[in-house]
Amino acid sequence: MTNNDVLRRIRYIFDFNDSKMIAIFALADSQVTREQISNWLKKEEDPDYQNCSDILLATFLNGLINDKRGK
Repeated sequence: MTNNDVLRRIRYIFDFNDSKMIAIFALADSQVTREQISNWLKKEEDPDYQNCSDILLATFLNGLINDKRGK
């Protein structure tokens, strides 16, 4: 399972839209664009697919913790 798979599954489990995903990254002091999120969520076969690095996934998870529990 790739980092992109994890990000995709978390998004659908919590029913996050793009705006919420951007807000979660912002809670971890990271600025991302809607296009970046879209490219991370695409299937590997898609030409616009971008790999989600370990650092990006960790940043998102830190933002999710901040969102659910607080800083």
